Amino acid sequence: MDVYGYLLAREGRLEDVENLGCRLFNISDQHAEPWVVSGCHSFYSKRYSRALYLGAKAIQLNSNSVQALLLKGAALRNMGRVQEAIIHFREAIRLAPCRLDCYEGLIECYLASNSIREAMVMANNVYKTLGANAQTLTLLATVCLEDPVTQEKAKTLLDKALNQRPDYIKAVVKKAELLSREQKYEDGIALLRNALANQSDCVLHRILGDFLVAVNEYQEAMDQYSIALR
Repeated sequence: MDVYGYLLAREGRLEDVENLGCRLFNISDQHAEPWVVSGCHSFYSKRYSRALYLGAKAIQLNSNSVQALLLKGAALRNMGRVQEAIIHFREAIRLAPCRLDCYEGLIECYLASNSIREAMVMANNVYKTLGANAQTLTLLATVCLEDPVTQEKAKTLLDKALNQRPDYIKAVVKKAELLSREQKYEDGIALLRNALANQSDCVLHRILGDFLVAVNEYQEAMDQYSIALR
């Protein structure tokens, strides 16, 4: 239920998250899950101090709750307390070494503190440990994009990821970011249209709007922004 609440929150379905939290608290407040779900609601409402408190409460009830550690780590990171966040993500990795989101949280902390080398080492370790799939390729590419020297490597990794999963949103977003830097707007538009053919995602619609503005297609850009807002 804590993972379910996190997924609902990530999709922006905050009313459903709030209702789920209430239902779980009615069952028991002596388990970590209701506190995590409520913490996810607070986190995605940008109330990070509240999310931090709720995550800490969940950890008190169950120190092995990976979702609680991820919640508290994310809240600490967004509050600028990166070193404390790193401790929580490392503990989450120890408990769940096959969960990619644990590594993603730690790497985001390294990038936030400009520790590119540490982020690169960790991303390479994930790539070797979990194998070459769309998620690990994209994670490694994300780190490569932070260093001008490894831009071409990032491009190669993203192409491999998109060959495996053309609809993988994180890979599409990072490839679009790279194409924007290179001012290859027509290529970016084609990439985004292809990704949106079988799914609708507000971030992709917004980025497509930005690309359309760059080529002076203002009316269609407005249409894309409207879809994103909906």
